[in-house]
Amino acid sequence: MQDRPEAPALLDAIAELLIKEVLPLVQKHGDDALAYKTLVSWNMLGVVSRELRSGEDLLNDEITRLHGLPELKDAATSDETNASYMQKLARVRELNQSLSDTIREKKIGPENAALWEHARQSLKEKLSISNPRFSQD
Repeated sequence: MQDRPEAPALLDAIAELLIKEVLPLVQKHGDDALAYKTLVSWNMLGVVSRELRSGEDLLNDEITRLHGLPELKDAATSDETNASYMQKLARVRELNQSLSDTIREKKIGPENAALWEHARQSLKEKLSISNPRFSQD
């Protein structure tokens, strides 16, 4: 592994090349399918770059919020600070599945402000990675 440039900067450089140099040439050539694939690739590079920059911090925040919800008080609250990124991602999925099951079983509605604030914040964070245009207030 090298010190510089870091992976997000490399991904950003590739994305810039695709959008500024490759896409105009593809469009000029009239290949709509390849232009679409180029745009999709450009977008995916952005997602991966944002995930590398912010993903783990957002996962840590979500885990903290999930552990703070009374609806998940029965979920094991092991110390996940030393877990790998993939372990944290799996844990968040597990906790969210448990929360979804609880909401469905107990028919929890909008009266539970803390739970819905968690859901709103989690959605906002996920959108900040997948498409930051949607997460602007």
